[in-house]
Amino acid sequence: MRKKDILIFFTDQHTPNVIGAYGNEFVDTPNLNELAEDGTLFERAYTSCPLCVPARMSFLTGQLPSKLNIFNNEETLYEDQATFLHSLAIEGYETVLCGRMHFKGANQRHGFTKRIMGDITSLYWGTGGKNRKDFGPFIGTTSMKGCLNVIGGGNSPVLEYDRAVIEAAVNYLKEEHDKPQCIVVGTYAPHFSYVSPEKEYCKYKDILPLPITWNTKTSSKHRAFNHMEKDIALDELKGIRAAYYGMVENLDRQIGEVRSAWKKYLENNKRQGVFIYMSDHGDQIGERNLFGKQTFYEDSARIPLIIEGDGINRGDVKKGAVSIMDIAPTVIEIANAYPLPETDGRSLLNELTNNMDYINRNVISEHILSENKNTNYVGRMIYENDYKYIHFYGYDDEDLMFNIKENPMEDKNIIKDNSEKAKDLKEKLIKDWKPKKILDRHIKRCKSHGILKKYGQALMPEEEERFKVTKEARILPSVK
Repeated sequence: MRKKDILIFFTDQHTPNVIGAYGNEFVDTPNLNELAEDGTLFERAYTSCPLCVPARMSFLTGQLPSKLNIFNNEETLYEDQATFLHSLAIEGYETVLCGRMHFKGANQRHGFTKRIMGDITSLYWGTGGKNRKDFGPFIGTTSMKGCLNVIGGGNSPVLEYDRAVIEAAVNYLKEEHDKPQCIVVGTYAPHFSYVSPEKEYCKYKDILPLPITWNTKTSSKHRAFNHMEKDIALDELKGIRAAYYGMVENLDRQIGEVRSAWKKYLENNKRQGVFIYMSDHGDQIGERNLFGKQTFYEDSARIPLIIEGDGINRGDVKKGAVSIMDIAPTVIEIANAYPLPETDGRSLLNELTNNMDYINRNVISEHILSENKNTNYVGRMIYENDYKYIHFYGYDDEDLMFNIKENPMEDKNIIKDNSEKAKDLKEKLIKDWKPKKILDRHIKRCKSHGILKKYGQALMPEEEERFKVTKEARILPSVK
C-alpha cells in the first residue's frame, strides 16, 4: 500500500489567539476555520522554546533545546543529528522544503532531499542585520529591537517572500511526483515587520480591542521580561495590531491556495494525505507592553496546531497538552518510518484517529533570555491540566503560576494560595534540569559565534539559497 503524502504548513510567530477557530471573533480566517472543521484542533499546543531556531530544531528532532544545545537564532543542529526527515527519506519519501526553516550554516538540508524555495533570513553568521542591504528601510524590522520601526499597510520583504513561497508550493503540486511526498511549506508571516496589505490594514485599524494587560500593573510580571517592554503611543499600538491581524488574514488566503492545490494533487494522483498547520511560537502584539516572543505567556508560548487528512478525526477538539516536539514522532508513525533514537515528544496518532485525549499530560518549554552580555535568564515553563508554572534559575522568589482556564490573561499569580500545587509543578519542572550547566555551555557556544560572525563579515560568503528582496518590496507603507 502506498504511503500517505504529508504537507506541513509551517508559519512563523502566529499566536492561536488570532485565529477564528481558536475563538477570536475579529479576525477573518475562513480557511483555517475550515481546516479545523475538517480535522482535529489542539487547544493547548505549546512550543519547546518561544524563539524561532530552537523551536524549529525541536520540531525536526522531537527534542528539547537543552538536549540540542540550541537557545538562540545563531545556533544550529549538529551535522550528525538525525531528524524525522532522514527517517522518511529512508522509507522512500521525497522530503521537500519550500521556504523557511531558519537553518544556519552550509548545511541547509538536515534530511530534506530537495529544496524548491530558499529562506529569507541570512544563512551564515555575520551576513544578516545591517548587511542585508536588500531590505532597504526595512533593515532591522524583523528583529525584536527594531520591530516597531516600520508599521502600516503596503508591501514588505516579508509579504513579498511569502508570495514567492506560495507560488513555488502551488507550482510544485501541479507537477507529477513518483515518490510519496513530505512537503514543508514555510512562510515568514505573520512575523514582523508589522506591515500587512493595505486593504487588510485599513480594515482592522480601528475595530480591534486594546490588549487587556496594556499599561497595567499586575502580579504576573517577571524581571526577565522587563527589558523587552515598549512604551509607545496608542495609535502605534493600534497600527501594530491591525498589521498583525491583516497579515494573518492574508496568510489565511495563502493557506487556502496551498490546501486547494494539495487536494487537487491528491485527487488527481489517487493518493491519501495529511495536512498539518502549525507555527513555531506566537506574538504578544502588545499584551503587557510586549511585542514578539521570548516569554512563557500564552500569546508567546502557545502555538496553533490543526491536523487534517485521511483517517484523521473530523471536527475534533483536543484539550490535552501537546508539544511542537510531538510532530516528529507523529509524522514518523504516519509514514511507518524508523523512529528517532531519542525524543522528548510522543506521537499524537492516538488522539488523531481515536477518542483519546491525554488531559493530565504535562509539557515543558524552556529558554535562555539575554538582557545583555552579562545578564542571562535561564527559564522553564511547565503546563499541566490548566495550570502553568514559570521559573527562572536564581529567581525563585519571582516564580509565577496561573490557572489558564480561570485566568487566561495570566494577570493573577496564584502561587501563595496554591502552595501544594505549586510545589508539585515546580518539582516536575526542575526534574533532570541542570540550568547552570546549560548556561555555561550556551555562553561558550555564543563566544564561538562571535568568531563566526567576524568570519562572515570578512568574507561575506555567497548565499545562493537566500531570497533576494526586490525594489518593490523596499517601499515604505503607504498607509499608517
